[in-house]
Amino acid sequence: MQNPILKCGWFGTLALGLIGSFAGCSSSPTVEPAAALGTPPMTIVLDGSMDDWPSDEVAVGDDQYLYLRFSPVDPISLQSYKESLVIALDTDDSPATGEALGDLGIDLEIAFSPPREDGTPGRGTRITAISPEGERVRLPAGLLDISVAPTHAASWFEMRIARRMPSDGVLPEAGLLSSGRVRGRMSMYNASGRRVAEAPEFFVDLPQAAADMHRAHVIVPRKSLGTVRIVSYNVLNATPMDKPEPFSRMLRALDPDIVLVQEWYNTPADEMAAWFNRELPIEGQWRAVTSEGRGVAVVSRLEIAPIGPPALVIQPEGEDRTVRVTPALVETPIGPMAVASIHLKCCGSLNSREDRIRNAEAEAIAAMIEEQTADIGPHVRVVIGDCNLVGGRDPLLTLARRLDVDRSNASIVEPYVLGDNAMYTWTSPTSNFLPGRLDYAVYSDSSAVIDHAFIFDPARLSDKTLHELNLQVLDGMASDHRPLVLDLRAP
Repeated sequence: MQNPILKCGWFGTLALGLIGSFAGCSSSPTVEPAAALGTPPMTIVLDGSMDDWPSDEVAVGDDQYLYLRFSPVDPISLQSYKESLVIALDTDDSPATGEALGDLGIDLEIAFSPPREDGTPGRGTRITAISPEGERVRLPAGLLDISVAPTHAASWFEMRIARRMPSDGVLPEAGLLSSGRVRGRMSMYNASGRRVAEAPEFFVDLPQAAADMHRAHVIVPRKSLGTVRIVSYNVLNATPMDKPEPFSRMLRALDPDIVLVQEWYNTPADEMAAWFNRELPIEGQWRAVTSEGRGVAVVSRLEIAPIGPPALVIQPEGEDRTVRVTPALVETPIGPMAVASIHLKCCGSLNSREDRIRNAEAEAIAAMIEEQTADIGPHVRVVIGDCNLVGGRDPLLTLARRLDVDRSNASIVEPYVLGDNAMYTWTSPTSNFLPGRLDYAVYSDSSAVIDHAFIFDPARLSDKTLHELNLQVLDGMASDHRPLVLDLRAP
């Protein structure tokens, strides 16, 4: 069915599932609320795609999460936009609790890009619980199991809200936190607080909530014979040098052949290799390749050599800028492999200055790899790292465009978190940004095939799994990124 999306003069637009109505329109049609869903368990994958959503549904739920989807119509960076999209939830379907909004009693409010106190557009996400008595209590976004996808700019978004919240009794127990109906409304506000768009009220009937968060008893996929395991890991300001234990446990559990790191600052190649040989002892030895690209390196237990110039310098704004990239050539069981650890420019939003720099960096990286590998014969190409895609998706597409050794487009890896139906690679308990996907990998699918691909977060694994892997549940929090793991084999 085609989505009916209404526009009204210069007002913003907001679509809710397959139904849209907007504030200020004098001729909006009468619509019925979206029907409630029978809640099949864990049917929604938080990957930014709407393909797995039941037709005509805008809110669904299982015993772990409430899921919502919505569209601002035009592509936007949801957590860095000039207007604020607000989701107001009556979590217990009772106007007697929370804050009155029409016939709703709002108990939980999620505001993307909330305005600052001075009335200018803000960034991130503000989550507010409203007690049964109407008291507003700010909840730290990073400490709640609430996620939204995609992290890059898009015209459709999906989010999930955990049905176990450390709200200390602030939220009513009925509905979201136990069972029953949840109702809600989505609206768009400008920075001065005026509502510029509104979608119809929605509701969903939720089954009984699980007593505990689902933590999966799964094993780390074993490396198949003849495969190469690559791990990409943003290690947060060279934290392994001062706090090696959690990184050592994580990497031992993953058993990589090649590790591409970002944010391992101010560490020469020999010191980095020494860290690996001390913390991950192997038969043979680890070797590291660094460059003048700050904090990026390639570490390998296989034979490795640097390729390319010591520094990749571009001038996206008329002044020299060193791109954070380190390329290397690794001799692997599936042949020579040209790998590049990258860390693109952070921050910004769609079409921002930062977005333009990211795209210029991606163009330079792709051109450099093509130039430096043109004469080495058949090989595999892999570019992987922290892409910081909080604006447009173009930098990723630029990296993949004609990067394959046969001059076709390289493939973009789509890994899920091991033990979870989500694709986040970044989360921080102290940030006002929700968990999201910042780390990506592209590879030449004409010369290699994926055997396994996943994101590794110990917090999603059962105690039994953690014990078997000699991990602690908080090991992943040593960094704000989670490792991205890619196993490649010959075609």
